[in-house]
Amino acid sequence: MDPSTLVAAGPSNIPPPVIKAEPSTQKLPEQKRKRSKRKRNASEAATSVAGDPPATATNAVVGAQGEAEGEGGLVECEAENEEVWSTPWIDGLGTTSYESKEQRLHDEIVAFFQYISPTPEEAHARAMVIAKVSSLVTRRFPQGAVDTFGSVAQNLYLPDGDTDMVVTMPPQYDDPETKKRTLFQLAALMRNNRVTPHVQVIHRARVPVISFQTVPDLGSLKIDVSLNATDGLKAVPILRSYFDRMPALRHLVLCLKALLSRHGLNSASFGGLSSYALICLAISFLQLNPMGRPKELIDAPVENESLGVLLMDFLEYYGHKYKYETGVVSPTQGRVLTKEEKGWTNPNHPHALCIECLLHPDNDVGRPTSKVGRIRTLFQESHAALQAYVFSDAPAAYNVLGIVLGVSEATLGHRGLLKDIVASGRLDRALNEVELTASQPPPYRRPPGQGQYQPYPRHNARPYGGGGDRDWPRYNHLPPRPPPQVSGPAPLPPHHSLPPRPDSGHGQKSRYVAQGPSFGAMRAAATPSTNGNGNDKESRNGTGNGSGGGNGKGQDANPKPNSGSKPNIQTDTKSNSSPGSRSPPRRRRKAH
Repeated sequence: MDPSTLVAAGPSNIPPPVIKAEPSTQKLPEQKRKRSKRKRNASEAATSVAGDPPATATNAVVGAQGEAEGEGGLVECEAENEEVWSTPWIDGLGTTSYESKEQRLHDEIVAFFQYISPTPEEAHARAMVIAKVSSLVTRRFPQGAVDTFGSVAQNLYLPDGDTDMVVTMPPQYDDPETKKRTLFQLAALMRNNRVTPHVQVIHRARVPVISFQTVPDLGSLKIDVSLNATDGLKAVPILRSYFDRMPALRHLVLCLKALLSRHGLNSASFGGLSSYALICLAISFLQLNPMGRPKELIDAPVENESLGVLLMDFLEYYGHKYKYETGVVSPTQGRVLTKEEKGWTNPNHPHALCIECLLHPDNDVGRPTSKVGRIRTLFQESHAALQAYVFSDAPAAYNVLGIVLGVSEATLGHRGLLKDIVASGRLDRALNEVELTASQPPPYRRPPGQGQYQPYPRHNARPYGGGGDRDWPRYNHLPPRPPPQVSGPAPLPPHHSLPPRPDSGHGQKSRYVAQGPSFGAMRAAATPSTNGNGNDKESRNGTGNGSGGGNGKGQDANPKPNSGSKPNIQTDTKSNSSPGSRSPPRRRRKAH
């Protein structure tokens, strides 16, 4: 009897049977397509603002027996590529009692700031990689200077954040074509020196950059290198002055960056909010104090434990109260301007976020942010989640900030990688290999498709070692042909019409004697010439001036009996003709 049909008469320690779905042997194409589409939708489910993981994709599969009885087993299939988020900063906090939720939130913000800030190993690894990339660039372009800007320059970056670098070159590099060519040269420089296996050259952007990720032994750091983008460098001291005057700015910006990064809204390239734009929003919020908080809460947030209050006020202000339709954020003037005043009214995008730049007030920093609606909704839902948190005055392990923030497993793995490469020495060895590769000349690499090295071209190809302006790329890689090393005079090239030299029989080769008549003798033998008196004179008798091999007096140099019509051959070594050469033809007289 099947144990699953038994009914226990009392409590039992035997676990209930698990009904597993048996896959069907025959599947229609329509069912396959529907199943793959359902799985893809489940894997793309967004994480809720409250910090809960996405709902798992559940498929109710009914067995044969359960389908007959109207009951069936439920099999849960977890979604693929599911992000796991954790709150490790809570471990450093105790279980003391708090007077309010905002006070507990303040302590969690401070703990999160200390945890997410760069560790000594991470700062060392990033600094060493930046120094090595800078040395490679300056070695290739000695006239350039490399600097960092952005979050790295302010020491306000997430563990997996990008590193922004700029190469300052002479003004002639501002030409678009020159800048594009230089960016491709920088990309090849990073690949050839084993810094990264792949580089993306974004030369059509408003600020052309190259973007790459270093190899794992160099920390898998994301680096963006731009050319002559000096605005980022000019903004570094200005932002540093704001961070010094506003103590709450660093904590707010880092928490908000983590919030946007969790939902994929932290990149202006994909319609999100950039770090620079977020800093401008936080500066304007602290300047305006829209909720009317006491001044000491903003000037001394750590002493007054007001970071939780300020974070919730920021989310409420930009989620509910800020007028996106008409407002322009102006941190330089410390107030909210209107779009009509700036001339930034856009009927096609009436809810666009407009932010005035700190360096150039006529520049709209929020223009690339196309996902304003999603960002605003995120602020609203985050504020609602913090407001709805149930707080109790009893000592317990609270986790207020964890309902909106979290650290992914990828971030934890990246931090572990940086710690491992520094402690094990892999980073130093990788940097030495990069230096060794950069110091050696590049090896000879045959162009693709050339096959093996060919010392000489084929008979129907271009002659070897050519030159001039019309160099064929097929043989450009071949080295120049060395000149022949001969001790005596260069031998004459062989000719198909000349027979080999005869041997004298005494171990030495005799002088070369041309075999056959000369061209003049052949013409004289074929056509008799006429002198000035009208009498024909046979060339073969040697009496004419057109005779070949004659002495000009009617006698042959070497007469032979019974020669017939064959012309005589000159064999006299004392004649004017040099040995081994043919006698030149006589000049023909004109016929009268």
